[in-house]
This record gives sequence, C-alpha cells and structure tokens, in this order.
Amino acid sequence: MDHRNVSKIRVSVLCLAAALAGCSSSESDQVSVQSKLISSCSNSARMALEGWHLNQLPEAYVRQTLQSMQGNVERAASEIEALRDVDTAQRGMLARSVTDIVNLLRQAQSQVAHGDHDTVQTTLHLKDAIEGLSLTSGVKRST
Repeated sequence: MDHRNVSKIRVSVLCLAAALAGCSSSESDQVSVQSKLISSCSNSARMALEGWHLNQLPEAYVRQTLQSMQGNVERAASEIEALRDVDTAQRGMLARSVTDIVNLLRQAQSQVAHGDHDTVQTTLHLKDAIEGLSLTSGVKRST
C-alpha cells in the first residue's frame, strides 16, 4: 500500500470519527471524543515524524501529514472550546495541552521544511504532550 492510500484511509477514519462525534449524547462525551481525535491525529503526526527521522518517508508525505493532522487537531480543539457545559478549569487545561501539541506540530513542520532529520526531541516532546492531554481529558491512552 503506497503512502497516498494510507493518507486516504487516515482521512476517512478521521471523517468517521468527526461524524460520530456529532452523535455523542453529552458534552463530556464530546470532550472525550474530541480528545481521542486530537490524540490520534497527534500520534499519526508523531509516527510520520519518526519515519522522517529514519529517512523512511518522503518530505512531501511528512509535510502533508503534519499539516493535515495539525488542522484536524485545531478543529477538534475548536469543538471543545464551543462546549459551554465543560468546567472552565478543565477547558483551560485542555486548551493548554492542545496549544502545546499545535506548537510542536508547527516546530515539526519547520524542521521538515528545512530538511532537518534530527527530530528526536520534537518527537519525544510530542509524545509527552499527548500523554499530558490524556491526563487532562481523563481519556486513557490507546498507544
């Protein structure tokens, strides 16, 4: 399976997750679904960055994956922000976690754009940020 097919599958899965998010019955369910989506997208970006570091994935694929996953993270974060019955303190902690993830995705994109394959630190920080999101949202890690 080439990288274009993998990318199409990822987009399909993300669209399905977004559609299912609209079916949740409560705002806490929405937070859980959106947090899982953010975690999943962030992990996809992290894996692409690891492949870049190991020279196993082409620049265009990694760049496109990072951009796409960042957009998905930002949209999911907007969904959480729009929820009014979520505790203000929890919303603030989630926002900080997501901001950390988005900043790391931007840093990763910059590294790829500059041909910098030494992305170990960014990958580790991204993994830590994903774990922080899991703790903040109360969602168990799946990876």
